[in-house]
Amino acid sequence: MGGTDTSSGGGADPAGAGGTGEAAGNSSGGTTAGSAGTGTSSGGSDSGAGGSGGQVNRPEVVLAGDNVNANGPLETTVQDLSFSGGGHILVRPTTLTTEPNKKHPVAIWGPGGGTPPRDYLQLLTRMASHGFVLVGIRESTGDAVLMSAAIDWLEAQDADENSPMYGRLILDRVGVFGHSMGGLSSEAAAQTDERVSTALLDNSGSFEHNALVNLEIPVGIIYGETGQEAPNAEGDFNNAGNKGPVWLGKMKGGGHGSGPWDGAGANVAWMRWHLGGENSRKDAFLKDGGDYNNKGVWQTQSKNWDEWKNWNE
Repeated sequence: MGGTDTSSGGGADPAGAGGTGEAAGNSSGGTTAGSAGTGTSSGGSDSGAGGSGGQVNRPEVVLAGDNVNANGPLETTVQDLSFSGGGHILVRPTTLTTEPNKKHPVAIWGPGGGTPPRDYLQLLTRMASHGFVLVGIRESTGDAVLMSAAIDWLEAQDADENSPMYGRLILDRVGVFGHSMGGLSSEAAAQTDERVSTALLDNSGSFEHNALVNLEIPVGIIYGETGQEAPNAEGDFNNAGNKGPVWLGKMKGGGHGSGPWDGAGANVAWMRWHLGGENSRKDAFLKDGGDYNNKGVWQTQSKNWDEWKNWNE
């Protein structure tokens, strides 16, 4: 896999500043040592995806802690990766589960244009400390090539007996998310890679406003009130051709960097809901009074959720 490993513990992250440029300064993981256990799990044997199938035996999902606004209890490791030309990073719990019926959820991160993935370590280490295994691609060009290559690489690791990730990853439902141009790459991956089961756009949206029309998977869009991405985010949500479930969250006072920093908790909650099967988090986004539903800094809209069911419902 190549590169030098760095590890960080759990604990609360300092609040990040959003706004200027693609990234609001370099962030690092927490410095408080965390326990390296496998944490709590959810999932198990559930009904088929979308609720339409019979009983399906699924591994339990490794999720640790509960507070999405702080790091979880798991220590984390950051490693440079060399696939597809290198420049990518792996961010994961330092100690992965060894229990045979438990696996870690997987997400792929796309950085903003001209910004290295390590600039988003505040968000990525927080997610890893909650149990996620993540790859941050080196750059986002608006297509799915590197995000799909990252999933391919993780599949190879999951199948490699010599890898610490051997047999420990959930790869039939992968989340993609990213900042600015990384959101465009996330939209592209959601359109072309059948392994992707949810997408979350941080301060992003397509220029033609048509990227979500053919999607049936749940998509979330976070944008800043004063961010340059606002017309694109709103245009994507408002396209009358959208058939899949979409949630749109405007952060009052937020700029172009609001999503990955001040909206970090929403990122973690979204992925714990959609990848981890924590369906209690649905209310945070869709129910009156939910943390991300017209509360506090959030001004939100949603549509096409009535018939949708999560993979374990």
